[in-house]
Amino acid sequence: MTFATQTDLFSAEQAAKQPKSYAVQKYRLTYVKENSSFNRIRISSRTDVADFCTQYLSPLPVENVCIIALDTGNNIIGYEALEGATNQCAVYPTNVFRFLLTSGAASFILAHNHPGGSSHASEADWKLTERLKKAGELLDLPLLDHILITETACISLRESSRWGRN
Repeated sequence: MTFATQTDLFSAEQAAKQPKSYAVQKYRLTYVKENSSFNRIRISSRTDVADFCTQYLSPLPVENVCIIALDTGNNIIGYEALEGATNQCAVYPTNVFRFLLTSGAASFILAHNHPGGSSHASEADWKLTERLKKAGELLDLPLLDHILITETACISLRESSRWGRN
């Protein structure tokens, strides 16, 4: 049988009082503005959004979603294009806001095409709009509009009476 000495007890008590040390990975985001030949594109109407999106989204007959990050003057500072399937595209709020926050956006516009030509927002379109609008309000990063683009029309969900009920 062994007995703890006074020194052993003191060491154990001292060790218990010492703050624990943790090693945790630290992350840091930095902004790097890359040189580009882009002119500042100011968004002042849904037609501006449609023109921009049709230039940068895939011409294939699949649903595409474009998240457009804007500065305080409604100038495009970046965009993210997502490609989906023939009639849907997965959009995760976490990924949307990761892009918007890292780009330094002040607001954003969501746009997507309806390859089938329907000019009516689906229930899924409205649910996504509501989720992104609410999350944006919490982050002081407002969703300015959700634009549906077809071959013959450009529809603003903001202009719908349902927008104000969200």
